[in-house]
Amino acid sequence: MSKPGAFDFGLDAEQERRAAALHSESIVWDWLSQHVGGPNIFKAYPDGLQSEFRELIAAAGSGMAAYAHAVRWPYRLAMEGRSDLVKDWYFQSGMTVGTYSVAVYESGDPKWPALEAMFEELFSLPWLRKVTEVEHARQCKRDGAIGLYAHWQPLSPAPRSLEALTQAYGRGLRSFMLTYNRMDNIGVGCTERFDGGLSNYGVDVVRHCNDLGLIVDTSHCGHMTTMDACKFSKRPVNANHTCAKAVYGVARAKSDDALKAIADTGGVIGVVAVPFFLAKGRGTTIEAMLDHIEYISQLVGWRHVGIGTDWPLQAPEEALTQTMQNEFVEHGFQPGDIDVADRLVGFDDYRDLPNITRGLVKRGFSDEQIKGILGENALRVFGEVCG
Repeated sequence: MSKPGAFDFGLDAEQERRAAALHSESIVWDWLSQHVGGPNIFKAYPDGLQSEFRELIAAAGSGMAAYAHAVRWPYRLAMEGRSDLVKDWYFQSGMTVGTYSVAVYESGDPKWPALEAMFEELFSLPWLRKVTEVEHARQCKRDGAIGLYAHWQPLSPAPRSLEALTQAYGRGLRSFMLTYNRMDNIGVGCTERFDGGLSNYGVDVVRHCNDLGLIVDTSHCGHMTTMDACKFSKRPVNANHTCAKAVYGVARAKSDDALKAIADTGGVIGVVAVPFFLAKGRGTTIEAMLDHIEYISQLVGWRHVGIGTDWPLQAPEEALTQTMQNEFVEHGFQPGDIDVADRLVGFDDYRDLPNITRGLVKRGFSDEQIKGILGENALRVFGEVCG
């Protein structure tokens, strides 16, 4: 494992100084962070704690429940006063705002309230804060705290109930992805056989999100569903964790037309750090992520580009392989599309966030452009939609 934030871009001393200052000064907003440690944090604990974790994960079984235990464990150690490692890694990353989950569901479904309760517990940590309006993010930066805003990806279809959206908004939700990979009540996901766009109910959902002040996200949506969302929304539409199909033609990527439509609403395209969505084959480096950022910036303008890393997941490689590989297929990814243990060279965990800033410096982006991509563009959209 290389030293965090030290990918070899060939920067000279002045460029390194500039990049470090920019990363430190900027609000760094990750539209879809997967916590902070990736698989690496579990190797950084003392042997006794690692043994305790292995026993916990063995008892947890498989699937999302086991993964949720892995995500929560570093925070639990912090809450119990046994280790501040997760806090230290957050502050090493330079992240200002990341993500947590508030689900959209109807009463009677026990798994989603349990998930929310797990995340709600995290805010007992004094250095973690909820972000529901743009000033909260700016205050986090001033105070040296970490903010988390609530986004929901409907792994199971969202209910046919606008009231469920209203209730989720009341619990803190501020960004809602219309579909996951498959077709649902709202529209069509990106891995379906065909895409008919938004349903009539889906149009109602978009309008209801606009009325609530809830960001409409299209990251996993099919092409026509994305285009319909941009057509019917009166507020900015995001694709907060995606990539450019013209650079690498995977189902999860957005076409030029979709990228332009999102930008035309005033929205932001967050670029992922998921290696198999950015380029072919293992050994993909962070340069591939920067290729997508640069392409989208040239296509629609840097003011519509952001970060939505979505990777790596916070769990050990063996736990990911055992619990999540099949889970992804169940949620609509094609077998072979996902390699849960793969990571970008240069983005091994979230302590590598400075590598994005360093890479943008190397590629000639200005200070204003870099600050925009790191977070100011996100702040603009969040403020416009959520207040």
